[in-house]
Amino acid sequence: MSGAGQTRFPPLAGMSEGQRGPSHTQIRDSSSETLYATIKRGMSVILQSKTNGKVDVETNRRRLLDDLVIQLHDHSTNWKTAFLETVAAWPIENERVYGETFHYFIGGEAFNWKRLAERIATQLDEEGSTTFPAEKIFEWIESSGVFGGISENEFRRILGVDGWRAHLNHFYGVHIEQCLIAAVQSRIQKQRYSSGMPPSDDASDRAYLGLYEESEQDLWQEFTTENADRLSDLIAESPDETRSIALDEEFTYWLFKRRIEYTNAPQVAAETRRGLDMMSRIDAAHERRTRMLKDQNGGALLEFGLVKPRK
Repeated sequence: MSGAGQTRFPPLAGMSEGQRGPSHTQIRDSSSETLYATIKRGMSVILQSKTNGKVDVETNRRRLLDDLVIQLHDHSTNWKTAFLETVAAWPIENERVYGETFHYFIGGEAFNWKRLAERIATQLDEEGSTTFPAEKIFEWIESSGVFGGISENEFRRILGVDGWRAHLNHFYGVHIEQCLIAAVQSRIQKQRYSSGMPPSDDASDRAYLGLYEESEQDLWQEFTTENADRLSDLIAESPDETRSIALDEEFTYWLFKRRIEYTNAPQVAAETRRGLDMMSRIDAAHERRTRMLKDQNGGALLEFGLVKPRK
């Protein structure tokens, strides 16, 4: 995207496979030692400056959006790539818009590209600046998978080295960590069923105790105290009994880093694969339900659109 300011991450052109970093498949199928080292190395990502120092953030954002509108105008077959390039070039890590605080880089290290894509799509829809169907964009964000419906190599090229590592941080440190917690909770409930006992509300706390050696409530208190200054905006926005998406992801990534710090390599690898297995089960169930809903509604997917941020 010419004229849009410096992209967030350096391009991958001309780099060797080793410089680009491992693929998801290579990571998943690697040894315990390699898997552990990859996760630890990803957490050391250092992000480059988001702008070229000459163009202010608002002007940079406006140019990126205008460039994207032009590329969406003719419903180009490459619109997904254009959208992801806009995501990769976005000049700010966190921002407040539509009455909500968005954190795209969780802990400053883990890149939630779909959250940023949702924010961009929402502005295009609110402005009515393109005739490209907003529903198509939101459905793509929701259902396109890890790489946005393009090849893994192309996705890695667009994000660049640091962007790819930050993406891995989010994938393993937030998404898979959430799946791991769900897997442990599911195992605890199954153990109760097999023993002839009814379901219990304490499965969540037992899962946190098993993974992090403290209750969820104690961990939450420690997390909010430790991050009171850095996350003051998110904490202030979240009522006592709820958490915003960004704050929940911040908490999950904090738990992930805590677990990695105090767990040996073979156990980290085993737990990561358990989380990956749970993700596969969740994805398969989601796909079955999506197909069922489409069959019931004449091929139209009515239920799974993302909820847009409030104005």
